[in-house]
Amino acid sequence: MAVMIESMVNRRFPVLLAAVALTAAACGGADGTSSSAPSPAAPPASGQPSAQSSGPPAKQEQTREVTLEVDGTGKLMQPIVYIAGDQGTESDATLPWKKTVTLELTPAEQEVGVLISIIPGSFRDSGGKLVPGECRILVDGEEVATNEGGESMCKHTLH
Repeated sequence: MAVMIESMVNRRFPVLLAAVALTAAACGGADGTSSSAPSPAAPPASGQPSAQSSGPPAKQEQTREVTLEVDGTGKLMQPIVYIAGDQGTESDATLPWKKTVTLELTPAEQEVGVLISIIPGSFRDSGGKLVPGECRILVDGEEVATNEGGESMCKHTLH
């Protein structure tokens, strides 16, 4: 067994030695010197700052005021369902209905957006017919979505 191990070591030693020599040559030469080319991370020789820009300034958190509204008259027969930061329902609301929340948007949320939505629920009109409430979403006082035109909900992606 010892003879077999010694034979394996003797056969692999030249291969191992060649691998070490090639690695040393690739890393700067076998004589221990390195290339005379300057390092890419080295500062400019003139002592002046680099002309490279550090990129755009980092975004900060942003505060937005979001108002959800449902218009109509009387008592709702179906609940209002909304998403505005948190999600919630209002099952015993009297119309008109309004909810205002303040949202803090992280830089990532500003980039990809945050969904704001409201399903307005239904109420009985003067003829007793069940009709959906009219909804709208305002961001910082500006209307950004309504369900005019027969839509069943209001939705907006806030950036």
